[in-house]
Amino acid sequence: MALKEKIKGRLLHSVQATKEVSESSVIAQDEFAVCSELCFPLMYKNEEYFQLACEIYDAFVEKLNIKSQLTEKMIREVVVKHISEFSIPKAALKTEIADFVTDNLLNYGPISTIIRMAGPDLNDIIVNTKDYIDVIYDGQTIATPFRFRSEEELKRIINRMLSESNRKIDESSPIASAKLPDGSRIEIQIPPVAANLDKDGKAGSYLTVRKFREIPLLFETLIDSQMIDLKIAYFLCKAIQGKLNIVISGGTSSGKTTFLNAITRFIDEGDQLLTIEDTKEMKPQMPCHSIRSFETRPPNEEGAGEISIESLLRTALRSSPRRIIVGECRGPEIVTMLNAMNTGHPGSMTTIHADDTKEAIVRIENMFLEARPTANMSFVRSQIISAVDLIVQIVRFPDGKRRVVKISEPEKRVEENGIVSMLDLFEFKRSLDTDNPMDSSGNFMAISASTRSTAKMLQNGVVLDKSIFDNDFVVTREQLIEELRSFHPKRMCGWKANYMTEIVKATYTSGQNLLERWPNLQ
Repeated sequence: MALKEKIKGRLLHSVQATKEVSESSVIAQDEFAVCSELCFPLMYKNEEYFQLACEIYDAFVEKLNIKSQLTEKMIREVVVKHISEFSIPKAALKTEIADFVTDNLLNYGPISTIIRMAGPDLNDIIVNTKDYIDVIYDGQTIATPFRFRSEEELKRIINRMLSESNRKIDESSPIASAKLPDGSRIEIQIPPVAANLDKDGKAGSYLTVRKFREIPLLFETLIDSQMIDLKIAYFLCKAIQGKLNIVISGGTSSGKTTFLNAITRFIDEGDQLLTIEDTKEMKPQMPCHSIRSFETRPPNEEGAGEISIESLLRTALRSSPRRIIVGECRGPEIVTMLNAMNTGHPGSMTTIHADDTKEAIVRIENMFLEARPTANMSFVRSQIISAVDLIVQIVRFPDGKRRVVKISEPEKRVEENGIVSMLDLFEFKRSLDTDNPMDSSGNFMAISASTRSTAKMLQNGVVLDKSIFDNDFVVTREQLIEELRSFHPKRMCGWKANYMTEIVKATYTSGQNLLERWPNLQ
């Protein structure tokens, strides 16, 4: 389905879901149906309508008498009656203005409207001052007409978001991270750090919302989306069961955390997993009794009370975990992480920001040296080589598709230029017979046969047929189904009986995808 059609479908669904069943809903639907562009709400596309919505909102707030706890249902009922007192030029505006008033009073203003409108394909919301809001939808960045009416209104929403995590932001501490009740991550910068000027010529605040799916993205979905193929999927199943230490490498929004969540499904429930993150994003697909999650704490207003990833890692090592996952290593915690991988916690994993598997090694070296400036480089490299078994490189292509483009294992030698030698096991080769630079089609290829990884898998009781590294060797759907049979997603923490139906409804329409056909999921 084309991106515009998908968004239009979301908008139509949003209108129908929030509208009373009446003749006006049919009129509103027709108005959206004739749009020739992305069908954003009318009130944000027309300055006159936007000002009318603001006028109705101000009048409603002025006459609102708050004597008890207001619910969204109560507000909605009163708002609908209030709007009827005004002359609304288009029927579709009534629902939009009711949303506008309710979201600004109780929720996050236009942010809530966008989340409701876009549905599960929304990746990020990027607020660049009050006047500019972009979204990353299904991997592609789209400019929207949404905006806040003032900098004060934007800051009020920001403070509301932060208060739900008991965090604050001000000029003395102009940067804040937090998460929303639905698990979404927010990152905020305000002046003087945020230096852009809004349309009024004043410094404005920035807000980024990283949206996470309520319904988990399953391993099968990675195959359906062609992020990996059957052979790589089979190899990864074996690698996780064989307790390889894995680093997931990639750029921002490349899908590192999503991928990491999906592969945790193959961790044995007898392996106590401990996750450590700055802001909790991970939802390991394991039984609840097998998971403990830690989250860092920023310093308070006096600069005290900080709990860092490094300190959490140290206490984690005394908490009898079998495996440790650090959501992202980007500082001194890399030293403790490598020590954990080297000293009795096989099968540990983390993510880092890098553009290639070799660059990932260099990035790890640099982080180690920043934490231990006097460390000998030979010692650093030997620590990395002995700790890291696999590096998985993920890339988001211009067309929005995310793919595993390379899987490599560090070799126990250093090249002449001083870089740790890497053995590439699998690689994604883009097609060369296209003139479209946006086209990310191609094929997954086996490059070299592993010796180190297969030896460690065998040590941990997992046998991998080395024929998998031969391009003529085919992994069948039946082989993979058999491998997945012991890891039904219903074993994962928070699984709901209706997830299967919800996943199919939210993601698939054609009925031709593997997810719907595989018997182990039905």
